Amino acid sequence: MAKRSSPAPRDVGSRSEATRTAILQAALRVFSRVGFDAAATRQIAAEAEAHHALLRYHFENKEALWRAAIAFMFEQQAQELTALYGGERADPSTVAGMKEMVRQYIRYCARHPEHAQILVHEAVADSPRLEWVVNEFIRANVQGFAAPLSEHTAAGHTRLSDSRLSGIILSAASQMVFVLAPHLRRVFREDVTRPEFVERFADAMVTLLFKD
Repeated sequence: MAKRSSPAPRDVGSRSEATRTAILQAALRVFSRVGFDAAATRQIAAEAEAHHALLRYHFENKEALWRAAIAFMFEQQAQELTALYGGERADPSTVAGMKEMVRQYIRYCARHPEHAQILVHEAVADSPRLEWVVNEFIRANVQGFAAPLSEHTAAGHTRLSDSRLSGIILSAASQMVFVLAPHLRRVFREDVTRPEFVERFADAMVTLLFKD
């Protein structure tokens, strides 16, 4: 009988990385739905269609998995927004570019409500995990908006004279409208996930923040 050949190291590495990515994606879905405390690693493994032992192979414990999933989430966000912000229209030094950044950010929030959902769980508990993610990722991300928004405020382009207040309104409204999608659908009979609504909401936010 002929010997079965062993998988090439590159194939093994590719499968291992694919499994790790599937686990991270499943973890984001589960953590966004039920929060850290209620999430079970076996539930995450099942959702990733991976054996629980593989989850333990890649991640030491649930805390390590949570942090890895958050890092993965922000890495994906950076790649997605960098691609969107890369054009001339997204130059934040111009009013048109800053408006386009706002629109692209809102579109991102609409596509990825799990981002804010996970953070809401941690913010309600005011957990040490929240402190970690703010220090590791969020402060730097906010600065990307805060600095040009402050400049436009000083130049008189914004409706509010307090750029920090403008930033809080932008961040909270852009995320929470999609986190609350089921609630808003029942109360206002509006599906806020529809592309047409997302564009209307983006236009409304730009109108609220900027004078012209």
